[in-house]
Amino acid sequence: MKLSRIEIFNFRKLRRARLDFSDKQTLLVGANNSGKTSAMKALRKFLKDRGGIDTRDVTASNWAAIEQAASAWTQDGEADLSPLLVQLPFLDVWLHAGTSELHHVAHLIPTLDWTGGLLGVRLRLEPKPRVDIKAQYLAARDAAQKLQPKGATPDGFALWPRDFREFLDKRLRDLFELNAHLLDPASFATAGPVEPHPLPPLSEGIGANPFAGLIHIREINAQRGFADAGDSKGDDDEPTNATSRKIASQIQPYFRKHIDPEKDPTPDDLKALEAIHDAETTFNARLEDGFANAIKELEDLGYPGGLNNPKLSIATQIKPVDGLDHPAAVQYDVSGDKSGVKLPESYNGLGFQNLISMVFQLMRFRDDWMQVGKFKSQVVTPDDTGIEPLQLVLVEEPEAHLHVQVQQVFMARAHKVLRNHTDLEKKDSAFATQLVVSTHSGHIAHAAAFEELRYFKRELPSHGVVPTATVANMTGLFGDDAETRRFVTRYLLSTHFDLFFSDAIVVIEGAAERILLPHVIQNHYPDLAVAYLSFLQLGGSHAHRMRPLIEALEVPTLIITDLDAVTKVTKELENGKKRNVWQSARPLSGAAQKTANHALKTWIPEMPEVDSLMATPPNALCHTDATQTIAVAYQTPQEVTQGAQTQLIAPSTFEDALALTNPKAVKDAAKADLACSMTRDFATYITAATAPEDLAEKLFSRLAKNTDKAAFALDLLYIEDIKALRALSLGT
Repeated sequence: MKLSRIEIFNFRKLRRARLDFSDKQTLLVGANNSGKTSAMKALRKFLKDRGGIDTRDVTASNWAAIEQAASAWTQDGEADLSPLLVQLPFLDVWLHAGTSELHHVAHLIPTLDWTGGLLGVRLRLEPKPRVDIKAQYLAARDAAQKLQPKGATPDGFALWPRDFREFLDKRLRDLFELNAHLLDPASFATAGPVEPHPLPPLSEGIGANPFAGLIHIREINAQRGFADAGDSKGDDDEPTNATSRKIASQIQPYFRKHIDPEKDPTPDDLKALEAIHDAETTFNARLEDGFANAIKELEDLGYPGGLNNPKLSIATQIKPVDGLDHPAAVQYDVSGDKSGVKLPESYNGLGFQNLISMVFQLMRFRDDWMQVGKFKSQVVTPDDTGIEPLQLVLVEEPEAHLHVQVQQVFMARAHKVLRNHTDLEKKDSAFATQLVVSTHSGHIAHAAAFEELRYFKRELPSHGVVPTATVANMTGLFGDDAETRRFVTRYLLSTHFDLFFSDAIVVIEGAAERILLPHVIQNHYPDLAVAYLSFLQLGGSHAHRMRPLIEALEVPTLIITDLDAVTKVTKELENGKKRNVWQSARPLSGAAQKTANHALKTWIPEMPEVDSLMATPPNALCHTDATQTIAVAYQTPQEVTQGAQTQLIAPSTFEDALALTNPKAVKDAAKADLACSMTRDFATYITAATAPEDLAEKLFSRLAKNTDKAAFALDLLYIEDIKALRALSLGT
């Protein structure tokens, strides 16, 4: 049995969102405030807590429609709750089960025609039985209006409830409850818009917990101390503060569930219990002897003691778990088994402590689920349903606990730890484990397969005053183009995954842009400087391969690339024949040149001719639709003054564009003792060239050697007037 999909409606930022699950682990990635936390909270409140939903969980843009539905109740007639219910949060869950699991899912099968496959369940808020919401709301409102002072009141004072939302702030949990309804598997769509599936006519609810005995859900919260109200407790009712991250605070619940010798003692346990009893007897004898004088002195005062007063005695009761209730219960051997030197857990590095602690929690989740040791005798299940066939583990932002060095280690091992059991390691195991992780860390995303990523993307507030979010499934993003998929996956694995968390993407050509652009942005574009930018260093011949991914992410993107002008020349072959070939050339107007840049030819602005590219106004180089803006910038003709002449010159690369625009900066950089040869050559050309055309040609010839570009950019970092470095040639 596996979770195939959940669809979330009207819950916080997720007005309509589809989240497909991978078979093993699913990573939720996206920028800040993109809806990842909303998804984790929805899974918790609908599947784990089965309640606890309040007015803050309703998508903010829905309240206008809710108020409109409630205002209609002031008219005579019966209250129509359907306009209200469709605006409240609900969750559609799709499971995939085989016919061999029929005994688990019999209550979820909608028709007798089902022969295995998908099963759908909707969990939604509904009025409690025999509760008249309309009557209670109108009564509360009428009572407030009768008590409300006549005339205007200072600061708009009004008694509760001023509107239906304020009424539900106090009464939502009293009036509504979760109820489950079966969905028709035929309504399941693999793609397309996220729309609520219609419920069968006269659908009756089957209760708030349709997954009892089916799904074993455990969770590790972010635990930063900023949790939502009511989220202060974790699994097993344990506090989710910093101390709970240590193993010392976790071994006691594990001990009580799986090891405690006082629960269903075995022959081995009897030996331990006898030893504890002997220690207790010996210690009590010592206490009696040690306190004898003190107790006698108290009795001489007349109380306690005497004829009718009880006698005072002091004794100890040693419980097995007490031996673990001290700061040094967990220790680390730091001597390599040579000197026996051990230190308490708190003396170890924080990152290592947290890694071990989180892995131990996963082990505990697994062993609780598999009812390892004595845990089985403590589990009371209705109708003896036994172990649930599916375990769902939710981990929220593990990087909040872990150092960068161990984030990938955790992600690579987490699912393996959850499956490290004899009944789980078999390929045909009847038990499945699915792990869901939300993260802001590129290091954690790096450790997962590309197909396991689910990207949360922010939408513009088209449905109201508050932005919402949708989810992009990375599976199948590139269709049948295996070459492009392989390139993108390998590129991301070899560089970084931070584009999944960025506010905007900047695609660049080479190392010089990567070195200098952050400084240019910092000093010339203050709005961009405060945004989280992801720089993708790609050559012009490869930028178009990222197109499916960039368009799926729907974040603003700027592609800074080169014109890559080529001109047709006749080349003589060895056999004496001649052939026309395209050869790299300095961009010139009217020279019938074309661009070799695939992004410019096939993406934006889809123009192969250099003349057309150089004549295109900047506003035509920006593609904007309802979801995304993608712009391209490349070398365009600019005025260059050299000697007594001023001409329009089209640079060929980022480097010569920078030199033509900032000649003084280049000459200053060349004065450094360790300046590279390209910087010194550029400075020489700027000093000696008599005309702009002469300077442009010398720069182009020097760049043809394709050396020292990164060193040239580093030289510019050393100059004092780096803040004055101009970015006019970038077209941004």
